[in-house]
Amino acid sequence: MILKKKISKISRSSKVSEIIRKALSEILIKNDLPLDPPFELPVNVTKVLMNSDLRIAYVYVLFHENNKSRELIDKLSICNKYLSKEVSKKIDLKFSPKLVFRYDESFEKVNAIEELLNSDKFTKDLRD
Repeated sequence: MILKKKISKISRSSKVSEIIRKALSEILIKNDLPLDPPFELPVNVTKVLMNSDLRIAYVYVLFHENNKSRELIDKLSICNKYLSKEVSKKIDLKFSPKLVFRYDESFEKVNAIEELLNSDKFTKDLRD
């Protein structure tokens, strides 16, 4: 019996989204954004999702300052032109995608699940 090697088919949008995520991460690490008070703590780009025609990039970011997440998303949206220009310098695409910033809530959901799993009621149910 001959086993065929499985070739993973990765879509073009996932490849482009990973390239954009890396480029944005490099730009945000420098923290040279045209903001009056720059970000105090680093901004993490957790994932980038592209639409089917690669014109819009939904950028999910995570801040270490959770209480001000909406304000920080607004600050990133203000710098949208600067960020898209810097990303287009780093990547080679026919069209520079429009960047839409969103707060990544997945880590908050993970913390809520951990709290539920560590609760007394859950551990009591496991013992019974």
